[in-house]
Amino acid sequence: MHGQPVLNKMPASMLPVTNPQTLSLSFQMQPITSILETILYATNLAEMERFYSDILGLSKLGDHTELSAGFRICDTQVLLIFNPEIASTPNRPVPSHGPEGPGHIAFRIQPDDFQAWQDHLVKHGIEIEQLQTWESRGRSIYLRDPANNSIELIDTDIWPDNRS
Repeated sequence: MHGQPVLNKMPASMLPVTNPQTLSLSFQMQPITSILETILYATNLAEMERFYSDILGLSKLGDHTELSAGFRICDTQVLLIFNPEIASTPNRPVPSHGPEGPGHIAFRIQPDDFQAWQDHLVKHGIEIEQLQTWESRGRSIYLRDPANNSIELIDTDIWPDNRS
């Protein structure tokens, strides 16, 4: 069916939020299915590596380098921590990037583990910045990583699913 979007090869649960009816008829590739990399920034990568592996329990992709540290979230997602002083320099093998100020990331946790996570953080001397119960449903624990990024542990998906 030349000229038609190729969206019917994926199960509905994997379709992107984009409404398939609004896609151009020349759109011939499969839609985006997930975010592979999420990036935060910090200058002390050894400290970040300890926090994300020892406190949050993420699996390291390998030892950190001067440029980055990486962690496997699941089969299809990784968290990368880049040193912004290096990542933002021009003429690197990939486009330069780096933010100003703290970033944010939310990790999904199991609802039954909400209190256990609070206890674990307190036990390791991690200050809980805020506890939030959402109107729609779900609860979040907010804390800061060593680079002052806002880290959220959330026990359910609170975002609407408008996929058809």
